[in-house]
Amino acid sequence: MNPEIRYPAVAEAFYPADIRELETLITSLLQQVKHEDKKRKKIRAIVTPHSGYLYSGAIAACAYKAITGSSFKNVFLMGHAHAYLFEGIALDSHKAWHTPLGNVPVNTSINTRLIKLAPELVHELDIAHHSDHILEVQIPFLLRTLKPGFSIVPVLFGENAIDVHLNAADLLLPLLNHDDLLVVSTDLSHYPAYSDANTIDRLTLEHIASSDIKGLEEHERRTIHEYASDEISLCCSPDALKTLLIISGKLGWHAEKLCYNNSGDTPHDDKMNVVGFGSVIFFEP
Repeated sequence: MNPEIRYPAVAEAFYPADIRELETLITSLLQQVKHEDKKRKKIRAIVTPHSGYLYSGAIAACAYKAITGSSFKNVFLMGHAHAYLFEGIALDSHKAWHTPLGNVPVNTSINTRLIKLAPELVHELDIAHHSDHILEVQIPFLLRTLKPGFSIVPVLFGENAIDVHLNAADLLLPLLNHDDLLVVSTDLSHYPAYSDANTIDRLTLEHIASSDIKGLEEHERRTIHEYASDEISLCCSPDALKTLLIISGKLGWHAEKLCYNNSGDTPHDDKMNVVGFGSVIFFEP
């Protein structure tokens, strides 16, 4: 194995490891997307889930269908670490990430610039990415839908101060070009009952689509108070999501909710303790 390449950690567990099976599944998911093809200006960011494709693949496909055929130079993949505990923001130093559909290069020059701008916050920490699924599951969709030639910048948020999204947005804004895409990988509510998830997630998506960070934070406080449970949360990549909302607000992007369901809508889960999945796109006015 090439030490300069990050190999899949969750192929077969979260998505098929066989190239033909994976291509067939993604093609089928994209073909099942029902929303209309609207004429919009350039899409600059998407919010998309990251559970196994059998659970959240249909909702992820809604976002990726909207950018199918698009051309981007860099794709900034952002999410909260799920497999390794650390402080700060973790980048990945590998030259490329491998998937059953092929390799995608990492733009390590952007890593260097980010670390130089904030060495106390941003680090190359490969172990944080090694077994994490949250960014990996986005790569096959990207390879299947975007035109070839893009690089990725994998960005994992660790355990940080509550205002880390302010610093992250300030770091990323000067590096973003017109031909770059932001991808926030996050599931929505975790472990409420089915009907409660629908209520919680509807409001969450409304705040995301209006880039309303204060409303999102107040919604989170109300949800925690109402359900009085450490097991129920609003989403699993809050810092990445808030970073996107700040950037969207400063650049004047518009947003649109595309699709929603939760694990209780699939034949693979019950309706007792579900996870919510939503897709949102951000585009230039």
